[in-house]
Amino acid sequence: MSRAATDGRSGITQEASMQYRPVGNTGARVSLLGIGTMRFKGRDNAVEMIRQAVQRGLNYIDIGAAYSYKSADENAEAWAGAAIRGLDRSKLVISAKAQPRKGEARVDRCLGIHTRDQMWQCIETSLRRAGVSYFDFYQFWDMSQAAHFEAACSGKDSPLIALREAREQGLVRHLGFTSHGGPDEIIQWLGRVPDFRFVTVYYNFTNRYVEEAIRYAHDHNVGVAIMGPLYGGILVGHSSAFDDALVELRRMPVQEIAFRFLFSNPAISTVLSGMNELAHLEENAAIASGTAGLTPGQCERFVRAFQDFSKGEALCTGCRYCDNACPFELPIYKLMGTYQLSQIFGLPAGDEQLERLRSDGKLNVAACKACGKCTEKCPRHVPVAKRMQHLAELLKSV
Repeated sequence: MSRAATDGRSGITQEASMQYRPVGNTGARVSLLGIGTMRFKGRDNAVEMIRQAVQRGLNYIDIGAAYSYKSADENAEAWAGAAIRGLDRSKLVISAKAQPRKGEARVDRCLGIHTRDQMWQCIETSLRRAGVSYFDFYQFWDMSQAAHFEAACSGKDSPLIALREAREQGLVRHLGFTSHGGPDEIIQWLGRVPDFRFVTVYYNFTNRYVEEAIRYAHDHNVGVAIMGPLYGGILVGHSSAFDDALVELRRMPVQEIAFRFLFSNPAISTVLSGMNELAHLEENAAIASGTAGLTPGQCERFVRAFQDFSKGEALCTGCRYCDNACPFELPIYKLMGTYQLSQIFGLPAGDEQLERLRSDGKLNVAACKACGKCTEKCPRHVPVAKRMQHLAELLKSV
């Protein structure tokens, strides 16, 4: 870890070698590693982790009213506000969010928002909880389907109208959205609403489905944040498969490879990590503060090696096009993910997931009859039936 320099006036310690990148053409610059606030254990943990992160040069904080929600005054927004109290606000980049949906709204958590007034309530409440006078970014949270876009952006009484008004008043500087949607939808929404200058997507080296949208955003000066860099904490440990793919990175922990893979992409502004342990923060910050990425050659060989891992067969990218296709209601994309983690990438977490599958009496993998309905919807032609059969055999032997 490199030496850090402290700004005595602001209380913020800037890591000397922490890398920063622009968020599209907004003028904002964010740390390569961002602070996710979904997984804090409580107020004290949140305050400690955020302050420790800021001392290590992390300046981007992604908050949400629904995160760790216990009450109107005990949630991740309020905890983040307590953590940054006394710091120089101008050196922080803060993003808040609200979920657009039709139906019953839960304004206290900024869920189910579909009117201008509801959006205004969310903005004002979040500003108060965080103890700030403006947000650098405000995002529609989990705008992943066409219906979500309509709830957020359609009509004269839409939440988008309120966000534009808040921007005019200086309460919000830039607009964006987070999404688990496919690349076509994300690209379409960015094109339909030029106000969106920032997008947060789920992406890691095992789930690369949205790469086209990331490239589009970069080409159109839209900032990109990444969530799920470690696939929910699964991309950890060690895998001999990666040793063979990148000999020069032999014995490097998989989580470090995962971060380096993301840091290699110049289209990515920041990578969110929901850290609640100091050791994890120190490890991740050290990666983002050093020679962060894989070289272009390493990255190319790494991606090319996936085909070797899978013996030339396509990998499931988690696009969910197969959702609801199975007549037995099996979650195909989740099962394919487990199979790949265990049998293709050789990760310990994959074997742990196999054990949980075996113990879960609700999921009968052997019920798959190779009907082909999920395969018909798969854009990558993953050999689902073959892998489901192998998965069933594995579960018998676990």
